[in-house]
Amino acid sequence: MSEPAKPVPPDDPRVRLAEDRTVLAAERTFVAWLRTGLAFLGVGLAAQRFLREVLAVWPPKVLSLTLIASFSGAVWRDRAIRARLAHAEIPMMPRILTIGIAALLIAISGLAATALLWA
Repeated sequence: MSEPAKPVPPDDPRVRLAEDRTVLAAERTFVAWLRTGLAFLGVGLAAQRFLREVLAVWPPKVLSLTLIASFSGAVWRDRAIRARLAHAEIPMMPRILTIGIAALLIAISGLAATALLWA
């Protein structure tokens, strides 16, 4: 029978590389949430522009609320990842940058939704 695996010490380079991969994966996930929200914004604006006469009133409004939820989800997910990686000594995107990007996109999408969908 084989022996049980020995725990890897925290100063092992493999631990550092695993933490780096985790941070990079978290940043890719953050960008994926933002990309999803931008896709909802594009679909909602295109539907409002080209399908205004044949489309019911509520689908573009649901899309606009979904994209705002997507941007908010990006911030929520980023906060959760940062809490789990608080012990790691890895450079991450500054917190103000992630919140700032999401807040800017929420403001832009809110303005677009107000101007185009509820006008």
